[in-house]
This record gives sequence, C-alpha cells and structure tokens, in this order.
Amino acid sequence: MDGLDIAFKLRRKGVRQTDIARALGVAPSTVGNVIHGRITSHMVASHIAGLLGLELRDLWPAKYCYRPRGSGTRNTSAVPTDVKRDTV
Repeated sequence: MDGLDIAFKLRRKGVRQTDIARALGVAPSTVGNVIHGRITSHMVASHIAGLLGLELRDLWPAKYCYRPRGSGTRNTSAVPTDVKRDTV
C-alpha cells in the first residue's frame, strides 16, 4: 500500500493528519512523512495502523516486517585465531 492509499483511507474515516499529529504531540509534517514512507516512527505508524484496523506490515511491508536475526551465535570462523589484536 502506498502513501496515497493510506491518506485516502484516513480521509474516508474522517481522520486528518493534523488530528493525528495533535493527538501524538508531533508535527503534522512528521505524520505526512511517515504516511508516505519518507521517515519511520513506530509510534506514529502504530497509531495510524490502529486507526485503520490494519497491521504495520500491511501498510509498510518494507519498513515494519519481522525478520528473525538468527540463532544469536556469531560466525567467528572468518576471523583467524592466530592473529594478535592490538589493545589501546
């Protein structure tokens, strides 16, 4: 979904970007920039998603999708073990 779709859905619900900005204590330009994907703000995006009854990943899939980081162990095989490291 692109920014124009999101803005249209908000307007159909009678919600203005200035209303969102006032409710969250942010600048109206911040709300517009989040809607159009120019910046990220989890607080603003979550509020908009809640107003529309959608998930963040449905509105901005490239920015708010869960990607597991892995098992938590680092691959250290690329670092030679016989190299001395300087300490400062």
